[in-house]
Amino acid sequence: MCFEEEIFTQSLLEDVERLYKDADPAHDFSHILRVYHNAKVIGLAEGADMPVLLLAALLHDAKEGSKHSLGSLDAKQDQDVRRREAVCQFLEKIDLPEEKKAKVFYAIEVHRFSQGIEPQTLEGKILQDADRLDAMGAVGIARAFMTGGSINRAFYSPQDPFCKRREPDDGKWNLDHFYRKLLRLESRMHTRRGKEMASRRNEVLRRYLKDLEEEIEEHSP
Repeated sequence: MCFEEEIFTQSLLEDVERLYKDADPAHDFSHILRVYHNAKVIGLAEGADMPVLLLAALLHDAKEGSKHSLGSLDAKQDQDVRRREAVCQFLEKIDLPEEKKAKVFYAIEVHRFSQGIEPQTLEGKILQDADRLDAMGAVGIARAFMTGGSINRAFYSPQDPFCKRREPDDGKWNLDHFYRKLLRLESRMHTRRGKEMASRRNEVLRRYLKDLEEEIEEHSP
């Protein structure tokens, strides 16, 4: 399988799509394509190594199964092992220098928000930005509630829906996830282009919360 910087063949994309056939809906192949697009926009603006970046974007959630980031510690560790094996096997098929394959693998390994890792490469920083953008804006709202529904997480706390008098607990309340993670993402973007995109999407999140608060108050006793 030959790899060219600006050409992703249908065959290559079909091979990637197969890696996500068991993914949960919030981390399926459509998520991968959105992150790929975000990464391409940012990468071209920031002067990234595009083969490294785009491969990392396509493979960053490979083979993680239907309980992505929601299971026990053992389940998460098993998912990490499956992802590493799948990425290594995929990269072995691609005509890419070994040092670039190592950069792809590194960007994938450090991309998660929950890890709190500051990437040391531009491509790692861009992948973090691209992935975080998909947790923001209109798509991010849909993904948050899709994930919350899949784990039977309640919509919001009736006593304090918008975390005005308490710390957010997104283990219990779906709306708390906005305050625990989503609204914090803009300040954690690395690249100039990523920050610009995040600013627009953060406005969508805040507008949604404002509209939601007005609707909830309309029906308060």
